[in-house]
Amino acid sequence: MDNLLFTAPDGALPEITSPAYELLLILSDGNKHARDHLCNELGGGFRAYLQQLTGEYYQHWLIHTEQGEFKGKKQTYYNLDERHFSCDWEQDKDARTIARKQYKDRSYYGTKNAVKRLEQAKQEKAEADKEYQQRIESKKPT
Repeated sequence: MDNLLFTAPDGALPEITSPAYELLLILSDGNKHARDHLCNELGGGFRAYLQQLTGEYYQHWLIHTEQGEFKGKKQTYYNLDERHFSCDWEQDKDARTIARKQYKDRSYYGTKNAVKRLEQAKQEKAEADKEYQQRIESKKPT
């Protein structure tokens, strides 16, 4: 964790008592950690803490994922990018730049897909409204 502290910008480290800090502490050993292992260590799901670390909240830690097997079961493994351990501010900044781009890419494509889904949902709602009008509203006594 000392290497991370040396190059992490102000505001990038969670409060010591927070679950996000606990997750960062686990990942700070430089090893890959299976999803189930992290759930056991953190006492449940950790998605929100992962999103905090990789997002704007803690200035975009670059956390890699890959598929593997843990105790005979397919799992996602998580590990912190080696540039965060470099004690080199420029390498740490490079890792954060990559993480920020990935974060913004996910945001952009999620929004783009939501717009497409909005048009489809609008059409489906109109069809449901029409059917409701025909089947339900038309049967109400006037």
